[in-house]
Amino acid sequence: MIHRDLILPVPVLLIDDQVEASQNLSHILQNFGYPKEVLLCSPSLANAVLMVQQHLPNLVFINLQSWSKAQIDFIQNLKLFRKDTLIVAVLPSSMPKQLLQAIHLGISAYVFSDQSATGMQNQIRTILRGGSPLDSNLANEILACEQSIVAHGHSLALSKTEHEILALSGQGLPSQQVAANLNASEQLVHGYVKSIYRKIMNADDAMCCFS
Repeated sequence: MIHRDLILPVPVLLIDDQVEASQNLSHILQNFGYPKEVLLCSPSLANAVLMVQQHLPNLVFINLQSWSKAQIDFIQNLKLFRKDTLIVAVLPSSMPKQLLQAIHLGISAYVFSDQSATGMQNQIRTILRGGSPLDSNLANEILACEQSIVAHGHSLALSKTEHEILALSGQGLPSQQVAANLNASEQLVHGYVKSIYRKIMNADDAMCCFS
């Protein structure tokens, strides 16, 4: 099937020490139109560093379930070496604090590993359409983080619309319903979500919530 509404950056690097997980993700990407030969897999960060230098991937999926210092260092170094590379975190939905920290480090989107194949496919479709997912746990984590930041005399400089999107998403509303509530397009909502993530990424390291 041809998905004309999707953007397919290549090559793609999948970093996961679980071969089956990489295969499942690769299968989803192939269903969206990716040729198998542009999907590169690495079972380790050390090997991934070499593959980044050799193949210069434009899209990287990295499993962050173990949330190690080595993974943090990899993301930071990748953003320095390839600042325009799209980094997607793959992790369980039970890790909103780590996900928020990963966004601050420079990831652009995420896929939950503990959901159905259909759920993963839907999140990846959003990403390949140029958007970024925003689930209720992460939305509430961002709101709580901002309250703490404001209490310490700082701000994420979120707009009124961005606050509304976080509040609606925090109630568990899907992006389509958030868009309907705001009388806006779903594409515009995804644009605001990406703006929220950029503000988190550019926030001062000294702010709470990001360490």
